[in-house]
This record gives sequence, structure tokens and C-alpha cells, in this order.
Amino acid sequence: MRVIAIANQKGGCGKTTTAVNLSACLAQLKKNVLLIDLDPQGHATLGLNVKPQELSKTMYNVLTPSTQSKARLDEIIIPITEKLDLAPANIMLSAIEQELSGKPEREAKLMQAISLMVTSKTYDYVIIDCSPSLGLLTFNGLRASNELISPVETGFYSLHGISRLLEIVKLISKQLNCKIQVNALVTMFDRRTKFSHEVKEEIGKYFSGCVYKTLINNNVKLKEASSYGLPVITYNKRCRGAEDYTMLAKEVVAQEKAKKTVNVAAQAKEAQNQKQENNAVAPTTPQASVAKKGAVFTFYAEDAKHVGIAGDFNDWVSSTQEQMENIEKGVWARVLHLDPGKYQYKFVVDGKWIIDPKNPKIERDLSGNVNSLLEIK
Repeated sequence: MRVIAIANQKGGCGKTTTAVNLSACLAQLKKNVLLIDLDPQGHATLGLNVKPQELSKTMYNVLTPSTQSKARLDEIIIPITEKLDLAPANIMLSAIEQELSGKPEREAKLMQAISLMVTSKTYDYVIIDCSPSLGLLTFNGLRASNELISPVETGFYSLHGISRLLEIVKLISKQLNCKIQVNALVTMFDRRTKFSHEVKEEIGKYFSGCVYKTLINNNVKLKEASSYGLPVITYNKRCRGAEDYTMLAKEVVAQEKAKKTVNVAAQAKEAQNQKQENNAVAPTTPQASVAKKGAVFTFYAEDAKHVGIAGDFNDWVSSTQEQMENIEKGVWARVLHLDPGKYQYKFVVDGKWIIDPKNPKIERDLSGNVNSLLEIK
């Protein structure tokens, strides 16, 4: 599952337009997509013809610490088409930053909600339409993501303030010991003007070439489609806007295929290097094992229904793949094969995040959260 945040604190750059239409076009390519509206304005919700003011449960209920109003992510999902679902938002979401103030792991609430989602549908893509600010909601969206698409319009102020967004991405990447892939998307492009072409070149330099080849051209049909609460591919599939976002969706899917090719090539190269090393060492010479070491995690919770484990070794995602096995009554266990190094982790017991009571070693992450610490030598 690829989790992609769409973010740029500058308004009017096509952020929500991109979130809605990319999601719809990926669904047209037979991908299961969940669009999460993380903007209190609820524009992505409106863009799919859902009225925010009429909703009883939204992303507010997913992120709120209030037990009375709390809901799981899967409980608020609204089916839009066979392949496209929506997790809606409304103005209530604006209260979340105040409610989560001072709460532990406040910046990880969305990541936890995604990992604990229980649905019959397996999503290929989760697209997050972030708030047009660099507050707690956007931080949640970025931390939950593997990738970031930053729409940048070809206007005079297009790159103003984007550096702050990239700083936060670097902070999260360092904190989680993982890389969030950042790609810029040129939007509102006017091929007729020299200025648009000049700004496009500057965007390419600023993002070190990590820019989608697809350009989102100025197209009035995109605005018309939004006013009708429809993705442009549904409103007018032959217009320029529909063609552009279809090309973008295909480029996003092609990235996945390219990554698989690179990974296979890297694995083959690693295997060949190891074979050469093994052949170069005499049988009597001790060799350091290159295999990942098995770390055994155990947790006692007699009444628990689900126990998982999350840490910086799995991007802090407690999904079904990270569930521990109930080997006997109350005893849960899991073996993870990890490379030598230091790892922060926590157990996830029926949705509650708990440090390891048997491990005295703890460490704070950059957000001040206390985690258990495991060191493999």
C-alpha cells in the first residue's frame, strides 16, 4: 500500500484538485484508492459531491482523543465508486490541533488510524489531502506517508515558503529513519507564456529534478468539474484536464514498477557480491553472518484481541503483517529479522500504544515520545 500526501501550504496551487483527480484516475486504472480529506475546509469532500455539514462522522472522530466521539477510520469511509472511497472532513476538524495539544504521539494519530483500519478491501493507494498550513494536521499527513506530491503552480510566488515544508519532511525522515520520497508536480501551466516555462525550469532545479514529467495545464473544465462535485474524468473525460491527470496517474503507477525493477537489480547485485566474498574466503576462516538476526518480541495481555508491533524498522505502521501470534493464553510473540543497529518500538494492544514493560531501555524520539529501545549487535 502506497500512502501519498498531497501538500503545499500555499493556497491556490491545485492541491485539492490534484488529490481528488489523481485518486479518481488511479481508480479508473483499477486501483483501490482511499482519499483522506485532512483539510477542515472539506474541499476534497465537496469535490466528490459529499456535503460536509450533513456528516455525523468525519476525520475529526478518527483523530479526536475523546472516547465519546472516537471512531475507527473504516467506520467513517464513504464509497464513491467501486474502486474509490472517501474519508471525509468538515469544519469540526479544525478543533483537533487544540484537542491534541500536549497529548503523547499527537503527530502519529493518522498513521495509527491507517494501520488499525479493518476493511474487506485492500487499498493500493491512500491519498491524503493535507491542510493548507504547516500545523499538526499536515504533520500527521506527512508522518503517515511514504511519499509526498507537492503541487507547484507556475506563478511568481510558487516557491515561496516551500522550503519550510521540505524541512519538516527532512525532520520526519530523520526521526523515522526512513526516506519520504518528494516529487513536485507542475500545475496551472500555461504553455503560451515564456514565464511559465522559466518557472518550470526553476521548479526542476529547486526539487533537484524530482518533478513529474506530466504537466497539469490550465483548463477551465477542472474548475467546472469541482463546482459540480465531480472528478474531471467523470465530468468530461476528453478534456485536457482529464488527459493530464490520467497521465499523472499512469506515471505514479509506473514509479512502482520502476522501484520493483531497481530492487530486483539491487538484490541480484548483492547476491553476486556475497557469492564472490564467500568464494574468496577459505573454509577455515570465520565469517561474519550476513543474514538478518532474529529478534524475539513477547508481550503478555490475557484479554487482548489484537497485539501488534510497530517501530522505526517498519515505518511505525502496525498492520496485519505486523500482528503478533497468540502462542498460548495471554502470551503474544513475534520474530522479526533485523539488521544490526538500534531500533525504537512499541506494542499496539487493541489500538493502544504501549512501551515494552520487560525492556528497561527507553529513548525519546525527536517529538518527545518515549519508546522502547532495542539494540542488535
